[in-house]
Amino acid sequence: MEPDGPAERHGGVKETAGEEVAPVVPLAPVVPVVAGPMGPGDLTSLYRRQGEAMVRLARLLTGSNAVAEEVVQEAFLKMHQRSVAPDNPEGYLRTTVANLSKSHLRRLRLERRLPVPDRLTFDDPEIDETWEAVCRLPFRQRAALALRFYNDLSESEIARVLGCRPGTVKSSLSRGLSRLREELP
Repeated sequence: MEPDGPAERHGGVKETAGEEVAPVVPLAPVVPVVAGPMGPGDLTSLYRRQGEAMVRLARLLTGSNAVAEEVVQEAFLKMHQRSVAPDNPEGYLRTTVANLSKSHLRRLRLERRLPVPDRLTFDDPEIDETWEAVCRLPFRQRAALALRFYNDLSESEIARVLGCRPGTVKSSLSRGLSRLREELP
């Protein structure tokens, strides 16, 4: 007796109660079209456009020129090693620099148990005082201030770079500025 219910397969042909339906043909797998890695020319162009700015950003975040240059080199190396070019290379690079800077500071604190990065000195004593106060801020506040006032990013862009919510960026900016106002004359 033939089943009245769901269709059964017999030799690649679906049958229902007495009716034959066309054979089931499996679809070919869909292979997404993926852009290739960034070429050497693309990376060179990106380095020319963003290299110095990224070193300055990393220096603001880490407090050291030498570490900043290493962080930026590592960020470009990570971009080169990617199998797919990022949709927004500048944004990806900025986020990578911020994350690598944060990782460096975390390692430094764990290794040396030092609360702040190396101190930079400037010719102008007022800048020295400001820089010391900025270096005493927690990383997220320091990063938010640097990205906002140095890189002129919006709160939503800063949130993407730091991997947090825009509200967290707003509070980090507010708290960082408040602490700087308290500490600086």
